[in-house]
Amino acid sequence: MFKFISKTITPLYFRGYLYLWIGMVTVGIATMMQMTARGYLAYELTNSASKLTYVNVAFAFPMLSLSLFGGALSDRLDKQKIIQIGQFGAASLGFLIAAIIFSNYINWLHLLAVSFVQGGIWAFMVPSRHAFIAELVPRKNLNSAIALNSAGFNVSNLIAPAVSGLIYGLAGPGVVYSIIGGLALTGVFFTFIIKPEMRMGNDIRGSNKSEKKEILAEIKIGLIYIYNEKLLFSLLIASLIFSLLAEPFRFMLPIFVKDIYLKGPEAMGLLTTLMGLGSVIGSIIIAGIESNKRGLIWIIGGFLTGGCLLILSISDSYTISLIVMIFLGVSDSIRRTLSMSIMMEKTRPDLRGRVMSIYMLNWGLIPLGALPAGILADIIGAQSTIGILSILLLVASALVLITQKELRTVN
Repeated sequence: MFKFISKTITPLYFRGYLYLWIGMVTVGIATMMQMTARGYLAYELTNSASKLTYVNVAFAFPMLSLSLFGGALSDRLDKQKIIQIGQFGAASLGFLIAAIIFSNYINWLHLLAVSFVQGGIWAFMVPSRHAFIAELVPRKNLNSAIALNSAGFNVSNLIAPAVSGLIYGLAGPGVVYSIIGGLALTGVFFTFIIKPEMRMGNDIRGSNKSEKKEILAEIKIGLIYIYNEKLLFSLLIASLIFSLLAEPFRFMLPIFVKDIYLKGPEAMGLLTTLMGLGSVIGSIIIAGIESNKRGLIWIIGGFLTGGCLLILSISDSYTISLIVMIFLGVSDSIRRTLSMSIMMEKTRPDLRGRVMSIYMLNWGLIPLGALPAGILADIIGAQSTIGILSILLLVASALVLITQKELRTVN
């Protein structure tokens, strides 16, 4: 047990990674607090489900259109500087919304605009942040470092919504957004104190020192590279398919709570918390395992997600759903964490930013991909829709297991 814990937290012994991790956790808490407060505030201002949806999915469009540019810039420029600028931008937006709220001029269009701008910030910041991890820990600790990164974000997801809701109820949204800005500034500070000597010299700025090309040419190089790398391309496509089949359930959770379990918002909060707890557990498990059979474990995660969704589609029991949500969180964390660690480890160092930006397209496609599932749910019901998606996910997992030997056998 001690050996497992020691292996899990080893990346935190490297000061550069520790500072980046603390900064990531503070920004993660700020992000999850903001998502909760934004939803409450948008609905309070509009009483419109459609306008609430617009606000919540606005971030997807800049992520889809700009993430490839963000990845190319990550490989061209200093990743640390890009992260700092992104975190400072997030802090500025938090303070801006707080000021508008305190001045009583707040409008739902302000929230829509900020959501859109935040999508652009994340399109540039996230590829740099993930690629920067590889510069702060030795290659042998990369899997644990990425898993700890996921664990930190999952912990944020576990506690931040409840804290945000509590502060919102006691002090109002202006105070929540002020705290969000302060947390993002804290992230800037911890990223700022990472010194050059804290980086692993063999990975800094990549091994390819060829002359820089036009940014569109660099994006093309990244796309061609991932297409020609069979393992990376298979993992990318499989990750996208798994996400498009698994993630619509998150958007339909209110329907399950209200119409199937006949419960209120507190029940939805408990389900979300348990899923977050499962995600934390999954991240910790991945951080402590040896780098053996990771591809097989990733595919098993797909089967586990499909099985959990199938149970939820045929059961009307809220008690059963409480248990299933923990396993759903574990399987979700396994898929996400191992996808990133395998991609980061198997990608050429000078192309990590571009590869991560391509992987990030999944995040932008998920909200858009959930729209057809929502339309189908209106026609045949939420449980039937999730049942179809769960069966498709199980079939997709079986096909990947059978046909993708290189992915199945990757360590």
